[in-house]
Amino acid sequence: MRQLKVFTLLIVCFFYTVVSLNAADIEDGLWLYLPMNEGNGENVLDHGPHKFETEFSPEPPVWVDAGHSKIDNALEFDGKATYLKIDMASQGNDIDSLVDEDKGITICAWVKVLAIATDAHNQTRQPIVIKGFHNVWEFGLLIYDDNGAGLSVWNCAGEGVAETSRPGSAPQATWFHQCGPFKLGVGSRVYINANESPVAQTADNGKIPCETGTRPVIIAHREDGQYLNAIIAEVYMWDRVLDIDEMELAMNSFGTLSVKPGGKLTTSWGHIKKR
Repeated sequence: MRQLKVFTLLIVCFFYTVVSLNAADIEDGLWLYLPMNEGNGENVLDHGPHKFETEFSPEPPVWVDAGHSKIDNALEFDGKATYLKIDMASQGNDIDSLVDEDKGITICAWVKVLAIATDAHNQTRQPIVIKGFHNVWEFGLLIYDDNGAGLSVWNCAGEGVAETSRPGSAPQATWFHQCGPFKLGVGSRVYINANESPVAQTADNGKIPCETGTRPVIIAHREDGQYLNAIIAEVYMWDRVLDIDEMELAMNSFGTLSVKPGGKLTTSWGHIKKR
């Protein structure tokens, strides 16, 4: 009996170590992490190191059963009026890593698109995650009206620095994981379900991304009018470019990562069992 207990303890310690080390792979440079799995309430918790406060639109998105084998709850955005806002600048930690050639940015999210082209805006795309407004455009992880997955990075005037997408690359009416890394001097890429090859990629054109923009990060809405009709969960943002193995780890984390202020990683036993 004692040997069995010792063996069981060793197994628990082994899995704890493996999960902690794996999670640490994607802890580096983590800026924002919203599991969006609360299931109720008027707030979404940021599990990243900055613990950003979040804010719903006046007409809030709806908590729903995700209908996903690993995601229990998520937020449904109606494509007309609902969004989630994270005002990083007013909380003292705006993200400006796009202009740093040694850093960059990576944005990832689980998405289930319900409908496209639901608004009357003259743009042909809707945002999953976006930051910018007139004369301070920065970046956007996007869904196009041609069912394309995209990532755009702009200069402050809204001119493209590296904008990439591919028609038909975003699955419709089913869950998929979309990641968009950008690095100055390299450009933008888009990955679906952590497949090794990007579905789209574009080199940057020599323009410099906007550094002076202080607009909030917004999920499912662009401030000048676009809205995305989709269910969204597990939104991540890093101030660096992730490799494909790290994207796959993020895709399969499902609420298991929690970083305390100061960058210390914590992983609970409940999370370990879930992994």
